[in-house]
Amino acid sequence: MHDNSTDLEVEALIEGVNLSDGHPRMSLSAGQTEIVAAFPDVFWEARKSPVGVVERDSRTAFLSSIGQYRALADDIHYRSCYSSSTAIDLVGKAIRDAGKCVTMVEPTFDNLHDLLAGHGLEFRSVAETTLATGDLESVPPADGVLFIVTPNNPTGTVLEEQRLHQIAAACAERGTVLVIDSCFRAQDLRAQYDMYAVLEHYELNWVVIEDTGKLWPLQELKVGFLNWNRANPLPLARMYSDHMLSASPFILRVVELFAEDGRHGGYDRLRGGIQHNRTLAREHIKLTPAYPDSRISVDVFRLPAGVRATALYTELKEAGVHVLPGELFYWERPELGTDLIRISLARDPESVIVGCQHVYQQLESWRRVVIG
Repeated sequence: MHDNSTDLEVEALIEGVNLSDGHPRMSLSAGQTEIVAAFPDVFWEARKSPVGVVERDSRTAFLSSIGQYRALADDIHYRSCYSSSTAIDLVGKAIRDAGKCVTMVEPTFDNLHDLLAGHGLEFRSVAETTLATGDLESVPPADGVLFIVTPNNPTGTVLEEQRLHQIAAACAERGTVLVIDSCFRAQDLRAQYDMYAVLEHYELNWVVIEDTGKLWPLQELKVGFLNWNRANPLPLARMYSDHMLSASPFILRVVELFAEDGRHGGYDRLRGGIQHNRTLAREHIKLTPAYPDSRISVDVFRLPAGVRATALYTELKEAGVHVLPGELFYWERPELGTDLIRISLARDPESVIVGCQHVYQQLESWRRVVIG
Protein backbone atom coordinates (compact mmCIF):
# COMPACT_ATOMS: atom_id res chain seq x y z
CA MET A 1 0.00 0.00 0.00
CA HIS A 2 1.17 3.53 -0.69
CA ASP A 3 2.05 6.00 2.04
CA ASN A 4 -0.89 8.36 1.63
CA SER A 5 -3.86 9.39 -0.48
CA THR A 6 -1.89 11.88 -2.54
CA ASP A 7 0.39 9.09 -3.78
CA LEU A 8 -2.66 7.41 -5.25
CA GLU A 9 -4.02 10.66 -6.66
CA VAL A 10 -0.74 11.32 -8.49
CA GLU A 11 -0.97 7.91 -10.17
CA ALA A 12 -4.51 8.75 -11.30
CA LEU A 13 -3.19 11.78 -13.20
CA ILE A 14 -1.33 9.57 -15.66
CA GLU A 15 -4.15 7.81 -17.50
CA GLY A 16 -7.56 6.20 -17.14
CA VAL A 17 -10.77 7.33 -15.45
CA ASN A 18 -9.75 9.58 -12.56
CA LEU A 19 -12.30 9.63 -9.74
CA SER A 20 -9.46 9.85 -7.23
CA ASP A 21 -8.45 13.40 -6.32
CA GLY A 22 -10.95 15.99 -5.20
CA HIS A 23 -9.55 18.70 -7.45
CA PRO A 24 -12.06 20.14 -9.94
CA ARG A 25 -11.69 18.66 -13.44
CA MET A 26 -15.08 19.37 -14.99
CA SER A 27 -15.67 21.65 -17.95
CA LEU A 28 -15.71 25.42 -17.58
CA SER A 29 -18.99 27.29 -17.80
CA ALA A 30 -19.52 29.85 -20.56
CA GLY A 31 -18.80 32.73 -18.17
CA GLN A 32 -15.68 31.06 -16.82
CA THR A 33 -14.47 30.42 -20.36
CA GLU A 34 -14.72 34.13 -21.07
CA ILE A 35 -12.57 34.91 -18.03
CA VAL A 36 -9.92 32.40 -19.13
CA ALA A 37 -9.93 33.82 -22.66
CA ALA A 38 -9.07 37.22 -21.15
CA PHE A 39 -6.06 35.90 -19.18
CA PRO A 40 -3.51 38.03 -21.11
CA ASP A 41 -5.42 41.17 -20.10
CA VAL A 42 -5.74 39.90 -16.52
CA PHE A 43 -1.98 39.35 -16.37
CA TRP A 44 -1.14 42.89 -17.41
CA GLU A 45 -3.87 44.38 -15.23
CA ALA A 46 -2.48 42.58 -12.16
CA ARG A 47 0.88 44.30 -12.74
CA LYS A 48 -0.63 47.76 -12.44
CA SER A 49 -1.54 47.61 -8.73
CA PRO A 50 0.59 46.93 -5.63
CA VAL A 51 0.57 43.27 -4.66
CA GLY A 52 -1.01 44.08 -1.30
CA VAL A 53 -3.94 45.78 -3.00
CA VAL A 54 -4.50 42.86 -5.38
CA GLU A 55 -4.29 40.44 -2.45
CA ARG A 56 -6.78 42.44 -0.37
CA ASP A 57 -9.26 42.76 -3.25
CA SER A 58 -9.04 39.05 -4.06
CA ARG A 59 -9.55 37.98 -0.45
CA THR A 60 -12.42 40.43 0.00
CA ALA A 61 -14.19 39.17 -3.11
CA PHE A 62 -13.74 35.51 -2.22
CA LEU A 63 -14.57 35.56 1.50
CA SER A 64 -17.54 37.89 1.11
CA SER A 65 -18.89 35.67 -1.67
CA ILE A 66 -19.11 32.77 0.81
CA GLY A 67 -20.49 34.72 3.77
CA GLN A 68 -17.32 35.33 5.81
CA TYR A 69 -17.68 39.09 6.28
CA ARG A 70 -16.12 39.36 9.76
CA ALA A 71 -12.91 37.89 8.30
CA LEU A 72 -12.40 41.22 6.54
CA ALA A 73 -12.05 43.23 9.77
CA ASP A 74 -8.84 45.18 10.31
CA ASP A 75 -7.92 43.26 13.48
CA ILE A 76 -7.57 39.93 11.64
CA HIS A 77 -4.21 38.97 10.15
CA TYR A 78 -3.97 37.06 6.90
CA ARG A 79 -1.61 35.80 4.23
CA SER A 80 -2.22 34.34 0.78
CA CYS A 81 -0.56 30.98 0.07
CA TYR A 82 0.16 28.87 -2.99
CA SER A 83 -2.37 26.32 -1.71
CA SER A 84 -4.18 25.21 1.42
CA SER A 85 -1.50 22.53 1.89
CA THR A 86 1.12 25.29 2.08
CA ALA A 87 -0.98 27.03 4.72
CA ILE A 88 -1.38 23.82 6.75
CA ASP A 89 2.35 23.15 6.60
CA LEU A 90 3.05 26.66 7.90
CA VAL A 91 0.59 26.08 10.74
CA GLY A 92 2.43 22.85 11.59
CA LYS A 93 5.76 24.66 11.79
CA ALA A 94 4.24 27.36 13.98
CA ILE A 95 2.71 24.75 16.34
CA ARG A 96 6.10 23.04 16.61
CA ASP A 97 7.86 26.29 17.48
CA ALA A 98 5.20 27.06 20.08
CA GLY A 99 5.70 23.61 21.65
CA LYS A 100 2.04 22.59 21.54
CA CYS A 101 0.36 19.19 21.15
CA VAL A 102 -2.47 18.58 18.67
CA THR A 103 -5.85 16.90 18.80
CA MET A 104 -7.17 16.32 15.26
CA VAL A 105 -10.49 15.09 13.91
CA GLU A 106 -10.71 11.56 12.49
CA PRO A 107 -11.57 10.65 9.77
CA THR A 108 -10.23 13.37 7.53
CA PHE A 109 -7.94 13.65 4.52
CA ASP A 110 -4.66 12.12 5.62
CA ASN A 111 -2.32 14.78 4.28
CA LEU A 112 -3.58 17.18 6.98
CA HIS A 113 -2.24 14.81 9.62
CA ASP A 114 0.90 14.01 7.61
CA LEU A 115 1.83 17.65 7.07
CA LEU A 116 1.63 18.38 10.78
CA ALA A 117 3.19 15.09 11.87
CA GLY A 118 6.16 15.85 9.62
CA HIS A 119 7.10 18.53 12.12
CA GLY A 120 7.31 16.01 14.95
CA LEU A 121 4.12 17.05 16.71
CA GLU A 122 2.45 15.00 19.44
CA PHE A 123 -0.99 13.81 18.27
CA ARG A 124 -4.20 12.28 19.45
CA SER A 125 -7.45 11.87 17.53
CA VAL A 126 -11.02 12.90 18.27
CA ALA A 127 -13.89 11.18 16.48
CA GLU A 128 -15.91 13.40 14.19
CA THR A 129 -19.09 12.21 15.90
CA THR A 130 -17.74 13.48 19.21
CA LEU A 131 -16.97 16.88 17.71
CA ALA A 132 -20.41 17.10 16.16
CA THR A 133 -22.61 15.96 19.03
CA GLY A 134 -20.55 14.53 21.92
CA ASP A 135 -19.27 15.71 25.28
CA LEU A 136 -16.56 18.33 24.74
CA GLU A 137 -15.24 18.48 28.29
CA SER A 138 -11.99 16.63 27.56
CA VAL A 139 -11.70 17.26 23.80
CA PRO A 140 -9.64 20.50 23.57
CA PRO A 141 -6.08 19.77 24.76
CA ALA A 142 -5.19 22.21 27.54
CA ASP A 143 -2.73 24.81 26.16
CA GLY A 144 -2.61 22.78 22.94
CA VAL A 145 -4.24 22.87 19.50
CA LEU A 146 -7.58 21.46 18.36
CA PHE A 147 -7.61 20.94 14.57
CA ILE A 148 -11.04 20.50 13.01
CA VAL A 149 -12.34 20.37 9.43
CA THR A 150 -15.75 21.71 8.39
CA PRO A 151 -17.06 20.73 5.90
CA ASN A 152 -15.03 17.60 6.46
CA ASN A 153 -13.43 15.51 3.73
CA PRO A 154 -14.51 12.74 3.10
CA THR A 155 -17.70 12.82 5.21
CA GLY A 156 -19.08 16.22 4.20
CA THR A 157 -20.04 16.88 7.83
CA VAL A 158 -20.60 20.56 8.68
CA LEU A 159 -20.44 21.79 12.26
CA GLU A 160 -23.57 23.80 12.95
CA GLU A 161 -23.23 27.38 14.16
CA GLN A 162 -24.36 26.63 17.71
CA ARG A 163 -21.95 23.69 17.90
CA LEU A 164 -19.06 25.91 16.81
CA HIS A 165 -20.02 28.27 19.63
CA GLN A 166 -19.73 25.36 22.06
CA ILE A 167 -16.37 24.23 20.68
CA ALA A 168 -14.99 27.78 20.71
CA ALA A 169 -16.12 28.26 24.33
CA ALA A 170 -14.48 24.98 25.37
CA CYS A 171 -11.23 25.96 23.65
CA ALA A 172 -11.24 29.40 25.27
CA GLU A 173 -11.75 27.82 28.70
CA ARG A 174 -8.78 25.44 28.27
CA GLY A 175 -6.41 27.86 26.53
CA THR A 176 -6.58 25.82 23.32
CA VAL A 177 -5.78 27.27 19.90
CA LEU A 178 -8.62 26.33 17.55
CA VAL A 179 -7.56 25.60 13.96
CA ILE A 180 -10.32 25.25 11.36
CA ASP A 181 -9.78 23.91 7.84
CA SER A 182 -12.79 25.13 5.85
CA CYS A 183 -11.51 24.47 2.35
CA PHE A 184 -14.81 23.02 1.06
CA ARG A 185 -16.93 25.87 2.46
CA ALA A 186 -18.10 27.24 -0.89
CA GLN A 187 -19.62 23.87 -1.82
CA ASP A 188 -22.08 23.74 1.09
CA LEU A 189 -24.37 26.59 2.07
CA ARG A 190 -24.68 25.11 5.57
CA ALA A 191 -21.03 26.10 6.17
CA GLN A 192 -21.53 29.71 5.11
CA TYR A 193 -22.67 31.23 8.37
CA ASP A 194 -20.00 33.74 9.43
CA MET A 195 -17.57 31.57 11.41
CA TYR A 196 -15.33 34.54 12.18
CA ALA A 197 -18.25 36.31 13.85
CA VAL A 198 -18.73 33.23 16.03
CA LEU A 199 -15.07 33.10 17.04
CA GLU A 200 -14.95 36.77 18.07
CA HIS A 201 -17.44 36.07 20.88
CA TYR A 202 -14.70 34.36 22.91
CA GLU A 203 -11.27 35.18 24.30
CA LEU A 204 -9.87 32.63 21.93
CA ASN A 205 -6.84 32.15 19.72
CA TRP A 206 -7.76 30.70 16.37
CA VAL A 207 -6.59 30.00 12.82
CA VAL A 208 -8.88 29.50 9.81
CA ILE A 209 -7.71 28.12 6.46
CA GLU A 210 -9.77 28.94 3.37
CA ASP A 211 -9.13 27.62 -0.13
CA THR A 212 -10.13 28.14 -3.75
CA GLY A 213 -8.55 24.93 -5.05
CA LYS A 214 -11.71 22.77 -4.79
CA LEU A 215 -13.95 25.09 -6.79
CA TRP A 216 -12.88 25.87 -10.32
CA PRO A 217 -11.21 23.74 -13.05
CA LEU A 218 -8.24 26.06 -13.46
CA GLN A 219 -5.37 23.61 -13.99
CA GLU A 220 -4.16 24.05 -10.39
CA LEU A 221 -4.28 27.85 -10.44
CA LYS A 222 -5.48 28.41 -6.87
CA VAL A 223 -4.92 30.30 -3.65
CA GLY A 224 -5.19 29.39 0.01
CA PHE A 225 -5.86 32.09 2.60
CA LEU A 226 -4.40 31.76 6.09
CA ASN A 227 -6.29 33.86 8.67
CA TRP A 228 -5.66 34.33 12.41
CA ASN A 229 -6.51 36.60 15.34
CA ARG A 230 -4.15 39.38 16.28
CA ALA A 231 -3.07 38.02 19.70
CA ASN A 232 -2.41 34.49 18.44
CA PRO A 233 0.65 32.89 20.12
CA LEU A 234 1.57 30.83 17.04
CA PRO A 235 4.41 32.54 15.06
CA LEU A 236 2.50 32.35 11.79
CA ALA A 237 3.83 35.53 10.20
CA ARG A 238 7.41 34.40 10.79
CA MET A 239 6.75 30.93 9.37
CA TYR A 240 5.15 32.51 6.32
CA SER A 241 8.04 34.86 5.64
CA ASP A 242 10.42 31.89 5.69
CA HIS A 243 8.55 30.43 2.71
CA MET A 244 7.17 33.17 0.50
CA LEU A 245 6.28 36.80 -0.10
CA SER A 246 2.80 36.37 -1.53
CA ALA A 247 0.73 34.22 -3.80
CA SER A 248 0.89 35.22 -7.46
CA PRO A 249 -0.89 38.54 -8.10
CA PHE A 250 -2.09 37.13 -11.41
CA ILE A 251 -3.73 34.14 -9.70
CA LEU A 252 -5.13 36.40 -6.98
CA ARG A 253 -6.79 38.50 -9.67
CA VAL A 254 -8.14 35.34 -11.35
CA VAL A 255 -9.60 34.26 -7.99
CA GLU A 256 -11.29 37.64 -7.63
CA LEU A 257 -12.91 37.30 -11.06
CA PHE A 258 -14.05 33.72 -10.45
CA ALA A 259 -15.41 34.67 -7.03
CA GLU A 260 -17.49 37.40 -8.65
CA ASP A 261 -18.71 34.87 -11.22
CA GLY A 262 -19.54 32.57 -8.31
CA ARG A 263 -21.51 35.28 -6.56
CA HIS A 264 -23.58 35.79 -9.72
CA GLY A 265 -24.63 32.21 -10.29
CA GLY A 266 -21.35 30.31 -10.56
CA TYR A 267 -21.58 28.76 -7.09
CA ASP A 268 -25.15 27.67 -7.75
CA ARG A 269 -24.01 25.96 -10.95
CA LEU A 270 -21.14 24.32 -9.08
CA ARG A 271 -23.36 22.99 -6.32
CA GLY A 272 -25.99 21.89 -8.80
CA GLY A 273 -23.40 20.01 -10.85
CA ILE A 274 -22.03 18.27 -7.77
CA GLN A 275 -25.47 17.15 -6.67
CA HIS A 276 -26.33 15.97 -10.19
CA ASN A 277 -23.15 13.89 -10.27
CA ARG A 278 -23.90 12.54 -6.80
CA THR A 279 -27.25 11.30 -8.06
CA LEU A 280 -25.59 9.70 -11.09
CA ALA A 281 -22.90 8.08 -8.96
CA ARG A 282 -25.37 6.55 -6.52
CA GLU A 283 -27.53 5.31 -9.40
CA HIS A 284 -24.69 3.59 -11.26
CA ILE A 285 -22.43 2.35 -8.47
CA LYS A 286 -25.34 0.65 -6.64
CA LEU A 287 -23.68 0.83 -3.21
CA THR A 288 -24.85 2.33 0.07
CA PRO A 289 -23.64 5.91 0.62
CA ALA A 290 -21.65 6.06 3.85
CA TYR A 291 -22.54 9.74 4.38
CA PRO A 292 -25.90 10.27 2.66
CA ASP A 293 -26.20 13.96 3.59
CA SER A 294 -22.82 15.01 2.15
CA ARG A 295 -22.87 18.00 -0.20
CA ILE A 296 -19.17 18.36 -1.04
CA SER A 297 -17.54 17.21 -4.25
CA VAL A 298 -16.70 13.69 -3.11
CA ASP A 299 -18.91 10.77 -2.15
CA VAL A 300 -18.09 7.73 -0.01
CA PHE A 301 -19.62 4.28 -0.43
CA ARG A 302 -19.73 1.24 1.82
CA LEU A 303 -18.55 -1.98 0.19
CA PRO A 304 -20.28 -5.36 0.46
CA ALA A 305 -19.31 -7.60 3.36
CA GLY A 306 -15.96 -9.26 2.82
CA VAL A 307 -14.68 -6.77 0.21
CA ARG A 308 -11.62 -4.77 1.25
CA ALA A 309 -11.13 -1.30 -0.15
CA THR A 310 -7.44 -1.82 -0.92
CA ALA A 311 -8.16 -4.97 -2.93
CA LEU A 312 -10.88 -3.22 -4.93
CA TYR A 313 -8.61 -0.22 -5.48
CA THR A 314 -5.90 -2.49 -6.91
CA GLU A 315 -8.25 -4.29 -9.29
CA LEU A 316 -9.81 -1.05 -10.50
CA LYS A 317 -6.41 0.54 -11.04
CA GLU A 318 -5.39 -2.34 -13.30
CA ALA A 319 -8.57 -1.67 -15.30
CA GLY A 320 -7.68 2.04 -15.57
CA VAL A 321 -10.18 3.35 -12.99
CA HIS A 322 -8.93 5.30 -9.99
CA VAL A 323 -10.73 5.74 -6.65
CA LEU A 324 -9.47 6.14 -3.07
CA PRO A 325 -9.62 3.40 -0.41
CA GLY A 326 -11.13 4.46 2.89
CA GLU A 327 -8.31 3.28 5.16
CA LEU A 328 -6.26 6.36 4.41
CA PHE A 329 -8.82 8.76 5.86
CA TYR A 330 -8.58 7.06 9.24
CA TRP A 331 -5.05 8.25 9.89
CA GLU A 332 -4.90 6.72 13.40
CA ARG A 333 -7.24 3.70 13.05
CA PRO A 334 -7.17 2.62 9.39
CA GLU A 335 -9.17 -0.52 10.14
CA LEU A 336 -12.27 1.69 10.41
CA GLY A 337 -12.09 2.48 6.68
CA THR A 338 -11.43 -0.94 5.18
CA ASP A 339 -14.94 -1.20 3.73
CA LEU A 340 -15.12 2.33 2.26
CA ILE A 341 -14.17 3.90 -1.07
CA ARG A 342 -14.24 7.58 -2.01
CA ILE A 343 -14.93 8.93 -5.47
CA SER A 344 -14.67 12.48 -6.78
CA LEU A 345 -17.73 14.23 -8.18
CA ALA A 346 -15.88 17.29 -9.55
CA ARG A 347 -15.90 15.80 -13.05
CA ASP A 348 -18.01 15.88 -16.17
CA PRO A 349 -21.00 13.54 -15.74
CA GLU A 350 -19.72 11.05 -18.33
CA SER A 351 -16.60 10.32 -16.28
CA VAL A 352 -18.64 9.75 -13.13
CA ILE A 353 -20.97 7.35 -14.91
CA VAL A 354 -18.19 5.35 -16.55
CA GLY A 355 -16.12 5.12 -13.38
CA CYS A 356 -19.04 4.06 -11.20
CA GLN A 357 -20.16 1.49 -13.75
CA HIS A 358 -16.66 -0.03 -13.63
CA VAL A 359 -16.84 -0.25 -9.83
CA TYR A 360 -20.22 -1.98 -10.03
CA GLN A 361 -19.03 -4.38 -12.75
CA GLN A 362 -15.92 -5.32 -10.76
CA LEU A 363 -17.96 -6.06 -7.67
CA GLU A 364 -20.46 -8.07 -9.73
CA SER A 365 -17.66 -10.18 -11.24
CA TRP A 366 -16.37 -10.95 -7.75
CA ARG A 367 -19.86 -11.80 -6.56
CA ARG A 368 -20.37 -14.23 -9.43
CA VAL A 369 -17.09 -15.98 -8.63
CA VAL A 370 -18.04 -16.33 -4.97
CA ILE A 371 -21.56 -17.58 -5.76
CA GLY A 372 -20.30 -19.89 -8.52
